[in-house]
Amino acid sequence: MDAPIEVELQKSLDNLHIPRYHELPDFGLRLEQVTRYVSRYVPTPVTGSMVSNYVKQKIIPGPEKKSYGVDSIAYLIIVTYLKNTVSLEDIRFLLGVQQDNYQLSVAYDYFCEELEGLLRYVIGIQEAPSAIDHMNPQKELLRTALFSITYKIYLAYRIAQLRQEGQTEAVSPT
Repeated sequence: MDAPIEVELQKSLDNLHIPRYHELPDFGLRLEQVTRYVSRYVPTPVTGSMVSNYVKQKIIPGPEKKSYGVDSIAYLIIVTYLKNTVSLEDIRFLLGVQQDNYQLSVAYDYFCEELEGLLRYVIGIQEAPSAIDHMNPQKELLRTALFSITYKIYLAYRIAQLRQEGQTEAVSPT
């Protein structure tokens, strides 16, 4: 990896922090507030129609008195990361597996910690993640999904950087 790109990636990941469950707003947010808040922590902007669609499909909890609570925000962050590599039906399944085994606060915090750690690992600024207890298929399943997400994020960032530097020449396989 080129040194300037590596340094820039390291700086951005050193500052990466997805808010943990106890850091999420514990008061109701209106739809436009939810989209602004969540968009600060995910790779692609969240729109009101996306949120409404996820509520309609029962992937995230809906608003109460037009306000979204902490659980809705946590689920929305998870779904936003997963949606680019996992189908909505598979997201629903993954969330169901987690709900059957963990409280949302525990599962969400684990998701955030794993995602941040795997992103740092993929970029090369952190040691390989610890081995997963293979007796726990829920964590193994989540980590597999997160590896897919992290490599996709890294690839998109790397391509954007190369385009910005003007490296548009095609590379032919040998």
